[in-house]
Amino acid sequence: MHSYFRSKGYRALINAALFNGIGNSLFNIVFIIYAGSLSFKTLAVSLASFVVYIPQIINVFLGYYADNTHHKYEWMVSSRLIQFGLFMMLAFLIGMHESLWIFGILLAINVSSDCLGMFASGLELPYFRHLVPDNELNDAMGFEMATDTTLQLAFQGIGSVAIVWLNYNYGLFGVINALTFSVAALIIWTRKSIFQKIDPQLSVNQPDADMHKPEPIFKSMRTTAKFMFSKKILVLILSFAFAMNTFFSAMNGMINVSLLHNHNLWFGNYGTTVALVSIATSVGTVLGSLISRDFLAHTKFSTMITYVCFMLVVLAGYFVTGKSILLITILSFTSGYVLGKLNPRVSALVIRIIPDDRLGASMGFVNMAVLIGAPVGSAFFLTIANIGSRGITYSWIIFGICALLLGIAGVIAGIKVDESEEDVSAKSDLAQSK
Repeated sequence: MHSYFRSKGYRALINAALFNGIGNSLFNIVFIIYAGSLSFKTLAVSLASFVVYIPQIINVFLGYYADNTHHKYEWMVSSRLIQFGLFMMLAFLIGMHESLWIFGILLAINVSSDCLGMFASGLELPYFRHLVPDNELNDAMGFEMATDTTLQLAFQGIGSVAIVWLNYNYGLFGVINALTFSVAALIIWTRKSIFQKIDPQLSVNQPDADMHKPEPIFKSMRTTAKFMFSKKILVLILSFAFAMNTFFSAMNGMINVSLLHNHNLWFGNYGTTVALVSIATSVGTVLGSLISRDFLAHTKFSTMITYVCFMLVVLAGYFVTGKSILLITILSFTSGYVLGKLNPRVSALVIRIIPDDRLGASMGFVNMAVLIGAPVGSAFFLTIANIGSRGITYSWIIFGICALLLGIAGVIAGIKVDESEEDVSAKSDLAQSK
């Protein structure tokens, strides 16, 4: 938080990202509500729920183009203005007579806007290195993630309430949403001098960069992947990020299914109980990201992974034995708190050791690796949970065993991998990896 008040440039990036996040969060939930009002609502809701993953899946490609963009400041502003224009178009189209073709265009607009938001995020990454000292990067990224997660949670709820207040006037809501992107563009524009001063220092704008054409996209991906896998600490992070996302995505679905069939764990009713556990995890994640100076401040990455895994083992045990929902809620909060400390560390590490002309692609690569685990874990554990009357119990037992094995792997990794490798300089290594 210190960097937010000290650095005008960092503050501008955070504020712009927050308005971008508000715009995305507001309309994503409203778009689901709109899809549910159509005559072909089952297909519409299914498509609207699926396409939100497309920008994340192609994030590595968006990062590649962000890395090779010379005029990053101009595109940070332009991308938000294009989002503004897209949502003004959406506001006009959404009031027309419903049809599958119109809905398809609205889906394309929504996905395109999200892609532009991720592209803008990739453009911003190199500036963090120039605006925030290395020793403050963990705190700075933690503050960004905490505020972003908080606003996403808050404005999804606000969006669902606001559309009712507006009497389901989706067109007017689209205009309001468009304005959030114009505010984000305005915030960046007001700090034009700061970003234009940094631009000439970026690798992509160096004189020798003009003499070489950018690598073809797939060759660039191979080079980036080869470099990242040459660093043990990055291999460790990617492996555990995949595993943790696999478990946490599956855990959410398993909790929902388990509570549905176990009335003894209900806190009043099913909906309230699911919300309680979900909110506990989210609040824990936010606080973990935001509170940087605590007893875990100097704990190794692999050690924190071990802590989370052992908590998941205990959580699985509680669901198998049908223990108190209070204990389950506390464990959900605690595991979320520790997990909230891992994500900022990953971002700060990537920003520190990856050259700025590879940051977007590298962050996209990390995000893609994390995302792949979600459907794998959900499909595996939920399939087991739906097999027979004891399926849920067996699913939790297997979940607990897998979490235990991952926790043991975390202990071994802590012994084998020197995490001081975080501090190495990456540029010379990358040149050798080409």
